[in-house]
Amino acid sequence: MGRLTVELQVSPGILPPSIERLKELLQFAAEQEGASGELGLWICRDEEIAELHERYQGIPGPTDVLSFPGDPPYLGDIAVSADTAAAQAREVGHSANREIAYLALHGLLHLLGYDDLDEASRARMLARQDELLQAFEQEHPGAWEEASDH
Repeated sequence: MGRLTVELQVSPGILPPSIERLKELLQFAAEQEGASGELGLWICRDEEIAELHERYQGIPGPTDVLSFPGDPPYLGDIAVSADTAAAQAREVGHSANREIAYLALHGLLHLLGYDDLDEASRARMLARQDELLQAFEQEHPGAWEEASDH
């Protein structure tokens, strides 16, 4: 079976999670879902995601994650706001980098056909998201921060 290729872009001024670990998480999740192909992931700032949010969904202001489906084998693009991730991470009590990973995973699941438009499908999607992140962390123990951050 093919593998997921991730092209990752990080906006200036953002100290990202371990890039390799982030790619491994998305590859692991795609494998679990029986998917392969390519995707683009952009870790950006609130003002950058706000521009996309308004342009493509007509909603002003930033959001945490947006996904844009592509044509296979290109699965699509995911944008994650590092700023919003940091704020949400404080609320749930884990690191900003783990939240970025969680949001990137959420974007990937959207590209693989999951949706969260109603309560039942949202609950199913979030349960799968939690399950995949926990399984990955059990199989690949380690921190989400780059070693050089310490």
